[in-house]
Amino acid sequence: MNAIETNGIALASLVLRIAIGANLLGHGIVRMGSHYGVFREWIQGLFSTTPIPSILVTFMGFMIPPLELLLGVLILIGWNTKWSLLLAGLLMCSLIFGMCLLEKWEIVGIQMVYMVCYYLALTSVDKQILSVDSFLK
Repeated sequence: MNAIETNGIALASLVLRIAIGANLLGHGIVRMGSHYGVFREWIQGLFSTTPIPSILVTFMGFMIPPLELLLGVLILIGWNTKWSLLLAGLLMCSLIFGMCLLEKWEIVGIQMVYMVCYYLALTSVDKQILSVDSFLK
């Protein structure tokens, strides 16, 4: 597939990739700024009553914002898209697990919609256009 082919699947893949990338990038930017410490403290307080070891909660509090930022950029520009989407999906799996432990079922429902988006993006990753990956083919 060339970098500017415009069939329906390619265009849908592009729009979905932009939406996923923008979502992750937005989360990462907000949390990495002046809210980075606030986010870490919030995560630690939120999971203080769960069986997750506090060291793991602290680690995730440090890692989630930069991962969201990095994966958002990579997905937006379409570089290593398959692996970036896979990592973003696995990150979402960890968030789903955490919300299940907190019994936040309404949030889990929303996160499952995200998982459908990751699934669709991954199944059409070979059809992507206007991406670093497609230009490097």
